[in-house]
Amino acid sequence: MTVPAEEAAIIPEAGPALTEARVSRSSWLSLAIFLLLYTCAFLDRKVFDLLVDPITRDLKISDLQYSFLQGAAFVVFYSTLGVPIGWAVDRFARRWIIFFGMIFWSLATMGSGVSHNYVQLMLSRIGVGAGEATLHPSVYSMLSDMFPRNRLTTAVGVYSVGASIGGAVSLVLGGLIVGLSSGASQFVLPLVGAIKPWQLVFLLAGAPGLLAASLVFLVREPARKGKLASAPRQSAPAAGSVLQFMRGQRGFFLAHFAAFSVFGAAATGVTSWSAVFYMRVFGLPTMQAALSLGVVTLFASTAGLLAAGWIPDWLLRRGFRDAHLRYYVGLLALFAVAGVTATLSHDLMISLGAMAVTYFCVPFIPAAAGALQITTPNEFRGQVSALFLLVYNIVSWGLGPTVVAAVSDRLLSGPKSIGTAMALTVAVTSPIAIALFAMGLKPMRKAVDAAAAWQSDR
Repeated sequence: MTVPAEEAAIIPEAGPALTEARVSRSSWLSLAIFLLLYTCAFLDRKVFDLLVDPITRDLKISDLQYSFLQGAAFVVFYSTLGVPIGWAVDRFARRWIIFFGMIFWSLATMGSGVSHNYVQLMLSRIGVGAGEATLHPSVYSMLSDMFPRNRLTTAVGVYSVGASIGGAVSLVLGGLIVGLSSGASQFVLPLVGAIKPWQLVFLLAGAPGLLAASLVFLVREPARKGKLASAPRQSAPAAGSVLQFMRGQRGFFLAHFAAFSVFGAAATGVTSWSAVFYMRVFGLPTMQAALSLGVVTLFASTAGLLAAGWIPDWLLRRGFRDAHLRYYVGLLALFAVAGVTATLSHDLMISLGAMAVTYFCVPFIPAAAGALQITTPNEFRGQVSALFLLVYNIVSWGLGPTVVAAVSDRLLSGPKSIGTAMALTVAVTSPIAIALFAMGLKPMRKAVDAAAAWQSDR
């Protein structure tokens, strides 16, 4: 039976199913270590969202100024330094890159704990961003050499669970410290002197990274796989060749970068201000808001990360070569409804329930990173990952928190306007992201087919 052309356009185009592949025990052990390192990297991320009110009060800054600490101060160096780091990842030992980056960002996190003005805190955030720029390109590149392509997104999903664990721990830790020290104006520490409770949170958040950095040397540097069959095995690619490669698949890369970046702006707009939203709109004490969001982050985000890794791999094994983008065409509709409901509802339990659904939908790095790794030669994976993180972070972290703050401060009024600003951000950006994901389906199928032709050792 023939299918009418108008119906054929909407039927998913599937190729042959991929065979199952076994993964070594050492690869799973390496993945567990990477997860732990990412947990350390995320310890200061969510707690920064929790400390808005004490920091703005002590440093005498506005929400809009604070949003630059959340977004631009961290993102600019995190993103721009990622490009030369990606170049290094494609050429040098990736374990050493992770080790030195981890030491640097841990010290910078602790530097936030001894900052006494806005400029010092901004410089510390810049340092954190610069150090953390080493992690993702290095880990993604190593995982692509340890796992077959139809298991890679699952591996990235497991690794990304570190964000949920680190975020939950930082929320709970920060909430407990701030809550328990509500009667204390400062602490006095040896060699450090007098500090505020929020400064103590940063000192504690940075310490684990210093202790855990050396664990990366328990991971064996894997042999590089998935190189271009036509390229000499031992020669580095010529300058500019990564851009030449990307131009050959520009439909896929443009849609991928744009879709995940726009979605990221909506996601960070919600997650960055969710703690403040519950404290201002519902009047929750800091400790209660932290514990509530800590539970949501730990369970909902973890489930979302694992789903974002496993489902695209499951679809890919069944021949859906556009699985990584197709998954988000449907999921974003759920995100839009849940995000608007969570931020506009006047019932706390309904809001928290909808926020849990929102946090389930938010994680997309497993699918975004997996799609890039399976379509990119080994010679370019670090650089392509870094270029994606550059675009994604500038758009999402650079704009998401700031847009919400600007709408709340400039267009609306009152402390409770933050919820309306979050809802507007979700409502406007979600349809745009859905359209961009849909535009990338056919180009991704072509990119996956092209990759199968040159991956001689996968």
